[in-house]
Order: sequence, then C-alpha cells, then structure tokens
Amino acid sequence: MPVRLRRSRSTKLLPASWAKIAMRRTAWLLLMIAVVTTTGCSGCNSKNAAQQASEEEEAEKKKKEAEENKKKAPIEIGPLLSQLGQDEAADPTIASGNPKEGSPILVKPGHWTPTVRRMKANYEDFVGRTSTGLFDRRNQPSVLRYTRYTYETTRPVLLAKGREKIITGELFVPEYTTGKRIHSRLFEQESGRETPTSPLPLQKMPSYQYFLVVLAKEASRYTYLKVTDAVRAPWEEELEETSSPHYRVVLADADRPLPLSTNSLAWTSISTLIWDEVDPSRMSAEQQTALLDWLHWGGRILINGPDSLDTLRGSFLDPYLPAESEGPRKFDASDLAAWSSLWARRSQGADLPPLVPKQPWSGIRLKPREGARELLGGAKLFFERNVGRGTVVVSAFQLAERDFINWPGYDCFLNSALLSRPRRRFSAGEYGGPRVTWQDFSPQRLDAHFITGLRLFARDTALKANWQRVATTSNNQFGVLDEIVTEKVDRPGGIAAWSEDSPVSLAAREALDEAAAVRIPSAGFVLTCLGLYLIVLVPLNWIVFRSMGRVEWAWIAAPVIALLGTWTLVRLVQLDIGFVRAHTEIALLELQGTYERGLLTRYTGLYSSLSTTYEIAYDEPTTMALPFPAKEKDVLKVGDRSSPVVFEKLRKTSLQGLTVSSASRRAVHSEQLVSLDGSLRLGTSSRGSTQIENRSGYNLRDVVVVRRTFVKGKEGDSLASQPQIMGSWVGELRNNGTAVLGPVPIDLAADRIPFEQERTQAALVSSTPRINVNALMKLAFQFPGDNDPRQKNREEVRLVGVIDHMLSGTKTTPMASQIRGATVVLAHLKYAAPPEPQPDVNSRPDVITEKPIPTNSTK
Repeated sequence: MPVRLRRSRSTKLLPASWAKIAMRRTAWLLLMIAVVTTTGCSGCNSKNAAQQASEEEEAEKKKKEAEENKKKAPIEIGPLLSQLGQDEAADPTIASGNPKEGSPILVKPGHWTPTVRRMKANYEDFVGRTSTGLFDRRNQPSVLRYTRYTYETTRPVLLAKGREKIITGELFVPEYTTGKRIHSRLFEQESGRETPTSPLPLQKMPSYQYFLVVLAKEASRYTYLKVTDAVRAPWEEELEETSSPHYRVVLADADRPLPLSTNSLAWTSISTLIWDEVDPSRMSAEQQTALLDWLHWGGRILINGPDSLDTLRGSFLDPYLPAESEGPRKFDASDLAAWSSLWARRSQGADLPPLVPKQPWSGIRLKPREGARELLGGAKLFFERNVGRGTVVVSAFQLAERDFINWPGYDCFLNSALLSRPRRRFSAGEYGGPRVTWQDFSPQRLDAHFITGLRLFARDTALKANWQRVATTSNNQFGVLDEIVTEKVDRPGGIAAWSEDSPVSLAAREALDEAAAVRIPSAGFVLTCLGLYLIVLVPLNWIVFRSMGRVEWAWIAAPVIALLGTWTLVRLVQLDIGFVRAHTEIALLELQGTYERGLLTRYTGLYSSLSTTYEIAYDEPTTMALPFPAKEKDVLKVGDRSSPVVFEKLRKTSLQGLTVSSASRRAVHSEQLVSLDGSLRLGTSSRGSTQIENRSGYNLRDVVVVRRTFVKGKEGDSLASQPQIMGSWVGELRNNGTAVLGPVPIDLAADRIPFEQERTQAALVSSTPRINVNALMKLAFQFPGDNDPRQKNREEVRLVGVIDHMLSGTKTTPMASQIRGATVVLAHLKYAAPPEPQPDVNSRPDVITEKPIPTNSTK
C-alpha cells in the first residue's frame, strides 16, 4: 500500500510560491484602483463641481442680499390707508398692502376715520410713536375752527425686527376745515429722530354717502350690490366723475382680518352690515363691543340665516337675533308667490313678474323670538327686531341667491325692506337715462337721514343733513345766459358727524358760560365781612390778650389776623371762576333701551388766573377729545400764535398741551362709551302698573318720563298724524329705586320745560347746589321733527333727569381748587317699530329709453 505523505500546517511555503501569490494580489489591487479611477473618481469630481456651483450661487445670493440690505431703509413704512376705504376686491395693489405712494386717503369729514398702516423694522427692534395731523397748503398745521389750537393724534409703534406689522389708528378731519393734506410722521422714542414720510391728499366722502360693509366667507358673491340702483341712486346729469353712490360697498373676506375698528366712535360712517357665514370668534372682544354700541345707536345688521344662525348660537349677537332656525326647508314658486307679488306691484307703473325660481331654494324654517316682527310680504321669509334704535334682520334663504338678485323686483326689496328706506320714483332724464328719487321726499334725494339710521343725540338733534345741486342762471360778459351749478350742503359731515355748533353743543356752552360767570358779592355781604373783620382785629383781639395780661401781644397778632381775614374773605366770596383755577363740566349721558352702556358727551371748561397748560387723562381708552370753542367765534387775532394740542393714546389716553392764558377760559369736548351698573328700564309693579326702575348706579333728580304716541284716525282726518304727549313727574329717583308712572297730557313747547312748578318746588327743598342746565334739558325733551323725516312720526318713550355732579373717568392736571359739574341723562326707554316698508311706485323699465348720453355732455 503506497504511503501518502502529509504536509504539516507549520510547513513554510517555498519562495517561488509566495512570489506568485504576491503578484496575483498586486494585479487585483491595480485592477481595482483602475476601476475606481475610471468610474468613481469621475463621480466624485462631478459631485465636487455641483457642490462648488451651489456654494458659488449661495455666495452670490448673500452678496445680493447684502447689497439690497444696504439699499433698505431702517424702517419700511407703507402708505396710510382708511381701514374701510381699501377695496381689496377691486384694487389688488391695496390688497397687497402696497398702493401707489401719495394716493389720497378716503375720509368722511366730521367723523373719526379708522386707519391702517404697514410698517417693518429691517435691522433692529423699533420703539417709537406715530403722530398724525391735518396740514394746510403752506404745509403748516391746520387750526381747528373757532379755536386757537392745532391738533395732532399720537399713538405707540412697537416693531420686532424683520416682522411686518399693521399699525391701526383714528384720524379726524373736521366738517369745516382749511386743511388739505394729512401728514403722519414716525418718531423714535429715545432719540426723537423722525423717519421721513410724505403727506397725503384727502379724498372726502360726500355728506350723504356711508359705508355698507359685507362680512362674508365668499364676499365676491355680493359684488352685485355695487351696481344696484339702491346703492348707486343714479341721476343722469351727474357724470361718473361728479356723482357718488349712496353707499360705498366694502367687501370683507371673513377669513382675513376684519376691517372693523375696536372703537365704536369710529363706526359712525357705517350704515349697514351684512353678515354671512362669519365665525364670531374672528372678532376681538373690543370689536364685538364696538359693534353692539353701533347697533344700539341705529346700526342695521342683515344676517344671511341659512349660513349664519347656527354659527351665531351662543355668541355675543345671539341675545339680539329676531329668530332662530328650526331646521332646513325648501322654497319653490308657490312659497314665494304671495310675497313676490306684493313687492312686484306698482301703483304708477307696470307690475313686475313674480319670482319663479328655476329650482327650489335651500333654506331654513325661521321661528320668531319675542319682540320680532315679519317684514312686509308674509311667508315667514324675513324677520326683524329692534335693538335700541337699531335693527337686526334675518333671512330664511340665501341673500345672494342668484334667482333672487336677478329678479326685477329685487332692487325694490333691497331698498325698502332690507335697507329700510322710503319708496322711490324713477323718471327719465334728458337723454333717456334714469333718475331716481324718493316719492314722498323728492327735494331730499341726497339727505343723509334716508341713508343711515344712526343717530347720536349730542350730534344730530334738530339738525338738517341735505345735500343738493342748485342751478342758477345769469348773464355773462357777452350778455348770454349761463347756467351755474352750485352745491348747497346743510352739514358737510352728514348724520352722526362731530359738530361744535350743534344745538346740544351750543346749549352746553351757554350752561358753561353761566356756571363760570363771576358773581359780584352783594353790598350786605361785603359790609358783614368787613364788620366781622374789624371786630376780630380790634376789640376781640384786645380783650383776649388783655385777659392774658399781654396787651402788647395784640400788636403782634394784628398782621396774623389780617392775613387770616383776607384768606377767609377769598374763600367766602366763592367766585365761580376762582382766583387760581376752576374746572366746570356740563355733560349729556344718552342711553338706549336696556343696554348697560351709555354715550357720555362732556363739555369741560377750564379757567386759570395765571397762564396754565392743562392735561386731561381719560380712563376709557376709546375716548375721543378735541378743543371746544369757548366762545361763539374764538379766533386768532393778528399777531396771535396757535398752540399745538396733542391727543395721545400711549400708556394712557390723554389730551395734552391745552394752554389757557391768564384770566381766561378754554374748553374741551370729549365723547366716550361708559359702562353702567345697570340700566334705566320700564317695568311692571305688583299691581300691574307701569313703573320706572333705576339700576344705573346713579341718583337722579327732576326725573320726567315722556311718551309720544300718534292717533290713528280715519283716512283724511287731520288729527291722524298729530302726536299725543303724555308725561309723568317722578322727581327724585335714587339708584335701585322704582317709581310708578302716572301719565298726564303735557305740552312740549320749545321755550319751556314740562312740570316747571314741580321742578321749582324740588329746587327749594334741595340743599345741593345746582348748575342751571335748562337749555340742555329743553333739547332733551324735543322728539325728532321735520328735520328728521324718517323718525318724526315714530312713537317713543324716554326719560330725562339730572345727576348733580360730573361723572368719574377723567383726571385734570394741574387740579383745580373749584370743581363743579352736572350731567343731563337722556334714556330712550322704548321705540315703536320703524315705518313699514313700501314698494316703489314704478320701476326703471317704465321710463328707460335706448337714447345714448352724448360723451361731450357738460351737465
């Protein structure tokens, strides 16, 4: 058997074998290096090139940014815009926040215009303030009419680096102003350095024009409103460049910040609000309060029921809704027949066709609440409810339903029912174009009373607000008759405009003049004081020190007695304007229904025997204040210089810089909405009698409750439109007190106050000094008359009384040694329903022709 040799593990390889293995491994290594070199390295090289290109691009980008930053201003400031005047749907440049620099700012004279402005700090945080004022043609601050003051408002500006912020504010342009431009400047807090800005021209809204604000999830659905006759109020002779519609429609997207001020005093230019599928939580608490204030003083809200009632359940508006939803409902032609036929009737024109939907509408079934009433037409389609002076309307179907707004009778329903305005008449112009005016008030086509329901007693009582063009003819230099068209305006600011010459303002100034008048002491008073002084100085002084055995001390005491006597005499004289400083205030507190907030209008008179600069701070941040003419025409004389007054809204709300020269008096007019402990309201006693209840937190005196009703006689009876005035004398009505009303017929003559005998008797038994506010109370007893045609026949119950002191909420620095005040209370306890809406007497198709208007017309 052959022997097989076995090699041991420890046997070493021969040198030749080792060399072969080494060569084989080296070859494999070289091959791998070649592969990597030919493939992978080329990938690495391409990757490095891409990375290098990216780095170069990034470096170039940073270089460009650095160059751009060098060009950027430290603070970027956008143009000043009216919060309501920016129509985002129509002007995309405004929607982006970058309208053309120098564009006019839309303002309504006599009203506080809410403003917005975009700002951005590029390099560091910014802390400063913005100051806004009215300037004249010479770029000098404009002096307020009948005062010696210029006026600016200022508020804080806090900007975080790199973050754009919208700065809000309020701008005031008086009814009568010589100012032509608005200058809004920005100042840094520490250095006081001003950032350059350009002044803006003014675009003034006419007296009769107000805002109609649409808050909707799909605001574009309401674009049609801008072309309706109810909004445009067409008049053929007024070309586009000279005419203005009754309403300026604002389409606000409910998904974006709502263009509504947090201050209800800046809502006076808003007439109507349309609410469609808006989440109430989108509004801040301050905006909600401002809306309710505006509503109680005459605002009108139209609510698209199917998309909004469920959303509003439990919200701040829920207590004021006229109806609630009982579930879905379909509307077809039979449901709408009677309602549309009524609104299609025309007494002096052809009836319109009834509304026939192409397919049934989706809507809701409305269940009316207490106090609600159905709008004319039946079918339970629309319900409305009084809220103070204002109203809320709810619809059962979509307000923007296509068949509805395309129906020929829609514009009539919009005008009379939804906007609560008088019936209209259409006529043809010279070229066949339309003219539209009120059937029953034709000379008042552009009267603001018919366009807004808002009424502020201190601003509007007994005032006209009509605007019209008056055409006159005269011979020119060639003996040819020329037609000259001029404007006649009763009030440039229309209804709810801040006015220093309104009847209330004039009555308050009269009361201030009397309260601050110097009362010369009588001869008996002077002789009595002199006799007492001599007795104390001579015999009594001698007797006292004689009894002490120190008669010589009487000579030392004599100068001391003289000084004390002089001080006592000054205190006893009690001059109303004082020898140092005096503060007198006449105020009007207006209340609406059971609403627990009131509009407080203050007229503050400040006197100083030495030149003094006053500051008045207000607890309520939404207060508005202006210098008030202390005289009928307190104008600057030749050589006099105006004084700058600044209304600050920084850490506090205050009016600063009110300079009062030696031995003179100046005044301030301010307004604010104040919260009360409760309200003044009508109730029922345990015996079923009507009573008045005071939960306001204040004690009232000389209280009278007045009710105005109208006798509804037979048609043609002259007494049918005569008012009946019943009054109840209450006298003193303390807080938490009640009084049963015993009405008797009274005469509200303009020259006297009712229950004069009872008032005089109450004054005799009162120990409290009283300021004479009779001039203001006479106005408070006057109901709307011919100057307010839409309200003159409206029934109402109101209370008039007096609080014998000025209400808290202000602090004047320096303080006056003599402070006096009185507040007249006017509470509108109850209103009757507004006039029932009526269809137009004819329609546009009755008068319109196809004859075109010449393009070269100059009428």
